[in-house]
Amino acid sequence: EPAKEYPKSDRPKVLMFVMSFCPFGQQAEKGLKPAVELLGDKIDFEPHYVIYSGKYGYTYPDYCIDENANYCSMHGIAELREDVRQLCIWKYEPDKFWPYVEKIYQGNCNLNNIDTCWKEQAEAVGIDVAKIEECFNNEAIALLEKEAELNEKYGVRGSPTIFINDVEYSGNRSPESFKKAICSAFKEAPEECSEELSSETGAGSGQC
Repeated sequence: EPAKEYPKSDRPKVLMFVMSFCPFGQQAEKGLKPAVELLGDKIDFEPHYVIYSGKYGYTYPDYCIDENANYCSMHGIAELREDVRQLCIWKYEPDKFWPYVEKIYQGNCNLNNIDTCWKEQAEAVGIDVAKIEECFNNEAIALLEKEAELNEKYGVRGSPTIFINDVEYSGNRSPESFKKAICSAFKEAPEECSEELSSETGAGSGQC
């Protein structure tokens, strides 16, 4: 397919919407991580999460964190709680976000044990677990409200959904493909863009 045109900017904005335990979302994270780390502070990267509500038939307490079923996740409440913890990590310890998420997509935890297993992964990369728990206890609903608004604004329906300068990405999920697409959105591409990344990817399509 022809290369997609992304609007050009000085600092491309990359928004990633996933569900923490969607295998396709994890695959996209695995591909994006080297590209985002390579480009560093030359881009604005933000992780976001795909939030469903009761109107899709999701119910409290198995899928939703609130009794009104405004904030729910496809694979259940444990996934939603992990989405919130990852948002907390991004907010308070952003430099630890990718090292932590890598532990999750490498399969160090699963949906059945994530509510306890996350702590060990967080500690392994130097995250202040108490700080993340405090954020979870005090800010979960506020963080999810913001996520739901963004899902609505961008019309996000599945995981992964990735936007580069507000245009949806549709290429494959290798680090090199992500890098090329993001680099095409610079007014002037930095020298990092000439670095070759891995072209290996899992299955290039599929969504939760």
